[in-house]
Amino acid sequence: MNKNNPFFKNSEKFLFIVFLFFITPITLLPQNKIFSSSEIYLAIKKLNVLGSVLYIAAHPDDENNAILSYMSKEKLVRTGYLSLTRGDGGQNLLGSEKGDLLGVIRTQELLSARRIDGAEQFFSRAIDFGFSKTPQETFNKWDRNLILGDIVNVIREFKPDIIITRFSNTLGGHGHHLASAILAEEAFYAAADPNMFPEQLKELSVWKAKRIVWDSFVPDQNSLPLDIGLFNPVIGKSYNEIAGESRTMHKTQGFGVALSRGTQIVQFNHTAGDTAKTNLFDDIDLSWNRIKSSDNIQILIDELISNYNYDKPENSIKLLTNLYNRLNELKNNYWAFVKKNEVKELIRMCAGLWLEAIVWQPGISPGQNIDIRSMLLNRSDINISLEKIKFTYSKNDTVINKTLTKNIPLQIKYTMLIDKRAPYSQPFWLEKKNNGKIFDLSEMKQTGLAENGPAITGSFYLKIENNVFEFNVPVVYRFTDAVEGEKYKPFVIRPKLSLKVEHQTYVFPDNNFREISIQIESKEKNLTGVLVPAAPEGWIIEPASYNYSLLDAGDVNIFSFKVTPINNALDGELVFKAKSTDEEFTHQIIEIEYPHIKSQTVLIKAKTKLVKLNINVDPRKIGYIMGSGDDVPVALSQLGYNVELLSDHDLDNKDLSNYDVIITGVRAFNVREDLDRQQKRIMEFTENGGTWIVQHNTRFGKQVQQIGPYPFPTAGRDRVAEEDAAIQILIPDHKIFNYPNKITQKDFEGWVQERGVSFADNWGGKLFPLLSCSDAGEPAKLGGLLYARYGKGVFIYTSYSWFRQLPEGVEGAYRMFVNIVSSKQKSK
Repeated sequence: MNKNNPFFKNSEKFLFIVFLFFITPITLLPQNKIFSSSEIYLAIKKLNVLGSVLYIAAHPDDENNAILSYMSKEKLVRTGYLSLTRGDGGQNLLGSEKGDLLGVIRTQELLSARRIDGAEQFFSRAIDFGFSKTPQETFNKWDRNLILGDIVNVIREFKPDIIITRFSNTLGGHGHHLASAILAEEAFYAAADPNMFPEQLKELSVWKAKRIVWDSFVPDQNSLPLDIGLFNPVIGKSYNEIAGESRTMHKTQGFGVALSRGTQIVQFNHTAGDTAKTNLFDDIDLSWNRIKSSDNIQILIDELISNYNYDKPENSIKLLTNLYNRLNELKNNYWAFVKKNEVKELIRMCAGLWLEAIVWQPGISPGQNIDIRSMLLNRSDINISLEKIKFTYSKNDTVINKTLTKNIPLQIKYTMLIDKRAPYSQPFWLEKKNNGKIFDLSEMKQTGLAENGPAITGSFYLKIENNVFEFNVPVVYRFTDAVEGEKYKPFVIRPKLSLKVEHQTYVFPDNNFREISIQIESKEKNLTGVLVPAAPEGWIIEPASYNYSLLDAGDVNIFSFKVTPINNALDGELVFKAKSTDEEFTHQIIEIEYPHIKSQTVLIKAKTKLVKLNINVDPRKIGYIMGSGDDVPVALSQLGYNVELLSDHDLDNKDLSNYDVIITGVRAFNVREDLDRQQKRIMEFTENGGTWIVQHNTRFGKQVQQIGPYPFPTAGRDRVAEEDAAIQILIPDHKIFNYPNKITQKDFEGWVQERGVSFADNWGGKLFPLLSCSDAGEPAKLGGLLYARYGKGVFIYTSYSWFRQLPEGVEGAYRMFVNIVSSKQKSK
């Protein structure tokens, strides 16, 4: 969001919505989940509990879902998880998204998990830059004080009584893990110190948690045990069952788990603050006694609980409105504000209120009209009337003053003009370019937030029991799928044009020109203008521009530019702009859709990287077995190789001797169900003179006993996280370092994120290592490039991260991989 935008600058309503992100958990689209009587009963019981727990770790999937479920649904305390990163540096078992796009997916995976376990989700600005082995390396890349401030901000906003860390601040492991525990303890003290981050105190107050503990996997004699495997008969599940369902939302990481049932003991080690002797909440008053002037509030809630009628939840509405009015009398009180929102939601639940605002298109551009249909349905005998409706960007309230007749939908149609200055829908942490270490936020109010609010919100003012309540409902796109039925997606505000370049990087192994195509897709009608490229020095782009004309939404123009490097061409970005009379479009609209998350729209700059390589290529015909998704085949094709993707049918039936080289992609053995069986044919291909190259697999997902002709496990545990870690060439005169390119230390410069993962840690047969590499202070890792002759052919295992280096245009990685592909003389 642009802080100078008139819709957000000095907007009290916007600040209120931001605060609500810390008060109420994000709910499923549409914001209308109808709760069962038992769920309503638990929510009423929660009104009597004034306490909170904040769990802190480094990544999505670091959280202990069973603890979150237990705290949220058994103890009924407000429960949150602060993940310092969005998991941008991880891998993706489901698709090809990496980096920022993967972070968007993993953010939504966390939110899907929270909808199951009942906790809330927060983030800092730290970027997951990949595996780190020490907190020192992590702090060298993150701005330590800035991330500490983010944690303090969340603590002061959330006001936890107890802070739980997933990791120790001393025991070894992932540097991000250690850093999260170190910063959490520092933040425990800093949040209570008015001299620390005083700028936050303009809107927040200092907060001292009672204690901070470690969710220990190394308990000691003073550890505090807790059984989080209890069964909740109201829900019909145990907390570890709920945790399994929640954990399984981390699908990009292959973290689907079986549901656990029965006693499950976790241990908490004391870190700082008051030591708990008997239970985690020792000396913490979770009742209304902690709030001054709260006389009779607990009495009202006790009456609600004792009089609750499972068959007629609506009978509780009168008492709930009385409670709401009583809470209103507690001015400027944090817990009164939290509980007022809980009470308001309970009133909606008890009345069976269905509130929706839907549109019939997935998005629209600024300056266009949108038709919105609101539908309200009261499924109780309570007298409820709609006073008025107001939408984002509407200039005036729409006065309605209509009674909601029981079980009769009230439908209202509204046409609204989206202001020309309305911001595009874009994950707020991606609005500004980042440095690969921390996100640059547009506004400090975004600190800690998990995701954007809806593009358009409808505010429904309902009169219930002489009180007027404002219910905010997101405007959503509703459609019907022929198989799955009714579906909802977030409604987005987007550019009129989407510009898509086919590949992230184009490499030029010689001075010959390459055709680069760009696709322009219209999101609105009647768009005309000029498409203009801009290239770095040393590149000739022909033609200089194209005129485009798109008559209808969804129309596509594809233009091809001839790109030629000249002597001393500089690597850089080829950027595209589509210009019309009064607008300029520079983005591709990416839509991310997976069944387990809310669909996401992300805008990325329409650009590609141009790289002139100093490289020799010996032509080969390559069969590529795609794994979880990578861009290595594209990179090889740009070098002039003939690359074919091999399907399961191909591997079972095709004559593999037509190929010189077969390469298995990243995680292929983890995700290709039949590959273990099919590798018998690939070994025959190798034995008869082919080259078989296997890229890394992981310990997660499907496993096989052996890959290739010699004893060799699916994946090792070793990795080299430092992208500039020293590499030793073990056999300098080996062909793989000399043909067709002479490999030197220079070829290992400029790598990104890491050297490699899943290095083999044991092997047998005729396999032998060709490279040695290690992070600083660690023993040499030899399992990153293994070579063996097999029959007339060659088998190679490589866990160096080619899938990261090649799409980034790292020249030395290209030269080395070409040599790997060419490691055996062509037999034909």
